Amino acid sequence: MTLVPTVVRQSHGLQRFMLLLGFGLVVLFVFLAIFAPWLAPYGFNADRSGGVVFGTQQSPSADHWFGTTVGGTDVLSRVIFGARTAVEVIILAVVLSGLIGVPLGLVSGYLGGWLDRVLVLVMDALYAFPSLLLAIVVSIVVSGGSSGAVGGILAAALSITVVFVPQYYRVIRNATLSVKAEPYVDAAKVVGVKTPRILTKHIFSNVSSSLPVIGTLNASEAILTLAGLGFLGFGIEPSAAAEWGYDLNKALPDASSGIWWTGIFPGLAIVLIVLGATLVGESLNDILNPLLRTRGADTSEADQAEIEQEYEELTAGTTPVEGTLEVVEKKVAALSLTDLAVTFRTDAGQVRAVNGISFDVAPGEVVAVVGESGSGKSVSSRAVLGLLPSTAEVGGSARLGTRELLGLSNSSLQPIRGDQVSMVFQEPSTALNPVYTVGWQIIEGLQAHQKVSKKAARARAVELLELVGMPDPQERVDYYPHQLSGGQKQRVVIAMAIACDPDVIIADEPTTALDVTVQAAILELLLSLRDRLGTAIVLITHNMGVVADMADRVVVMYRGTIVEQAPARQLFAAPRHPYTRALLDAVPHLGQAEGPGLVDDNELVLRVDDLVVEFPGKFGQPAFRAVDHVSLEVRKGEVLGLVGESGSGKSTIGRTTVGLQQPTSGTIHVSGNQVSGLSDRQLRPLRSRFGFVFQDPASSLNPRMSIGQCIAEPLHVQTEMSQAEIDAKVRSLLDSVELGGAYAERFPHELSGGQRQRVSLARALSLDPDLLIADEPTSALDVSVQARVLELFTELQQRLQFACLFISHDLAVVDTLANRVAVMQHGRLVEIGPRDQVLGNPQEDYTKRLIAAVPVPDPEEQARRRAERGALLTDIS
Repeated sequence: MTLVPTVVRQSHGLQRFMLLLGFGLVVLFVFLAIFAPWLAPYGFNADRSGGVVFGTQQSPSADHWFGTTVGGTDVLSRVIFGARTAVEVIILAVVLSGLIGVPLGLVSGYLGGWLDRVLVLVMDALYAFPSLLLAIVVSIVVSGGSSGAVGGILAAALSITVVFVPQYYRVIRNATLSVKAEPYVDAAKVVGVKTPRILTKHIFSNVSSSLPVIGTLNASEAILTLAGLGFLGFGIEPSAAAEWGYDLNKALPDASSGIWWTGIFPGLAIVLIVLGATLVGESLNDILNPLLRTRGADTSEADQAEIEQEYEELTAGTTPVEGTLEVVEKKVAALSLTDLAVTFRTDAGQVRAVNGISFDVAPGEVVAVVGESGSGKSVSSRAVLGLLPSTAEVGGSARLGTRELLGLSNSSLQPIRGDQVSMVFQEPSTALNPVYTVGWQIIEGLQAHQKVSKKAARARAVELLELVGMPDPQERVDYYPHQLSGGQKQRVVIAMAIACDPDVIIADEPTTALDVTVQAAILELLLSLRDRLGTAIVLITHNMGVVADMADRVVVMYRGTIVEQAPARQLFAAPRHPYTRALLDAVPHLGQAEGPGLVDDNELVLRVDDLVVEFPGKFGQPAFRAVDHVSLEVRKGEVLGLVGESGSGKSTIGRTTVGLQQPTSGTIHVSGNQVSGLSDRQLRPLRSRFGFVFQDPASSLNPRMSIGQCIAEPLHVQTEMSQAEIDAKVRSLLDSVELGGAYAERFPHELSGGQRQRVSLARALSLDPDLLIADEPTSALDVSVQARVLELFTELQQRLQFACLFISHDLAVVDTLANRVAVMQHGRLVEIGPRDQVLGNPQEDYTKRLIAAVPVPDPEEQARRRAERGALLTDIS
């Protein structure tokens, strides 16, 4: 499908009208430029026809539709030939600017260093210079007295090119800086892809989407610059080509004499072509911007299809969904949802996100709403507070006590939000405004609902921070969000939520972004607030351990429908719906896995000796030590689980092992070969010895490459195999990860999260590596998908016997896979040993805290664990 029909189909209403109008105007002038000699009644410099002189400044007539100029030439002919000049200069300027600015931006952004600094300085200097003045200077230097049409047009194009190159450079450089940090670029480096291929195949292909927008917007600027040069006398030689700016200059004295036609038509041509190019550019900018696209859900069609297929397999031959809804004792509801339905209008049509769900939450009760991605749990909660986008259509009922919330205007909901119903969002870093102190943000909410002085509001803010367990609240009330840890920021968000003693708190994945010890402290805080304030809590989560720890009742959702709801203990002990049973069966349970034993007799594959990795500090600050004298070993056929909280240094060790990060000191050996301290060129022949599976399957595969191309890339780089042999190997690898050869022609966005991670695993194993680094490979997956990927990983590891460094924060997952476990804290290795010893009988206090903080998916066992851990986690923030 061509670009024009595609973008037209993606546009709507006024946007589509503007796009089509812009395209129409651009096509008109391109048509005039191509067929100018046949469309123009006369030559652009002709002042006579058949020996008959036209006459000067003749008004429009049958012979001269647009009249004649002061020089006696036909205005219409000069307008048409001026279109040819304008289009030629525009195309030359845009193409030359791209050919110069794009490569410079790519190289500068990717390589960095002194070259980047020099280019940034030069481009900033050019960009700061007034564009028209710069074009005049370049035109004088370049033209060199050329009077021919080709030389004049080329000189004009080059003068405009110098103005545009910094724009292309800036856009491409900034995009390159962003893209080069993507995991799929790191994945290419891991297998030894050379820099030219990375720049073209992985970076340029993903930053080039902005070029049509830049080109069309620059085209309008080029027209105005060309007209300005011609008007001021620095444009193309008048005898060589027609030029609208020159015609406007000559028509200037005519305006005072009532001779309007000599200036109005060239001026109108400039306005129309600028308007056309601008409309196309602005419309493309809106249409191609993914942030402005209308979407219906957070999951892809492939994710939904995979979950739906599993659901149908589970429910085949079972009782209908309605039969699994538990009848619970009716209480006075703080919040009651009845037949709530949400539909989104999207580019692909209407998407039904929530299908008539009903549940209540009573004062002092915690109701957990659980389900996998795309189940509708977050959409339903946002519908209650009117936080959905304008593309959403909401039906049914949501009552707060006796008051109906659905259908209320934004101004009517404002007194309710934060006062009677508040919300705790998933990511505290984005929920807090970075430019205001946390105290200011708490005070803002208080003063929005209560008539209190600033002094009283500040005192209340300090009181709230103390209530949620913030250390030194008197001091930290004046902190900015970036000065607080993740757990402390979430405490601030909770303080904002309870500031006005709301009747209901909706907590949307409140601990997903937090480390396990911080998560435990936040859950304790929410429960204590429930007990002290009697607040009803709607807890939205996918973590069944958190549900077991907190919930009184559980609502299980699938594809926008409630499939089961029951008291928490009853649901975990005897789930009635097969989907609920499958969901619980897929959750790894710490302490109940029968993991693999030791493999001490196998040959050594990875040896890390006294590894230190430091990152330079900023503005004279000391270097940050991410890894502090770590030593470890991994043998053939062994899985070493490397665990720890965020910032402990575990991912840095993984990246250093495969050469993505250089060590400060220490050595790393893979299969007897030292890989630390080597340049990319020296390391390239050794890269076939190891593979890498990244955390996020969506970003670890190049979206511009097919699945087959992604898997084949290591084979192209590291082997001498023919294309036929590579194709056969790709099909074999896809079969080994249970996808099949037909997937080779698909693209990453067409696959579900679990399927993408299987592709990542196939790519990592394509060269039969001795060592596999798996960095949080299942943390971005739904629990049922995670279970299937882990089963596949275990089967492949046992069959192929590769050594594996499995990096994770999920102790339950590590418990199912690892032979041995290593625990990291603040860059140091605090404990290492056999899996059953480290996770079953830890020796270090930090390991004990980690294990105690993990919630297990069993309410009775979790209650016992909570009682046993006592005050072990009270100091965690």
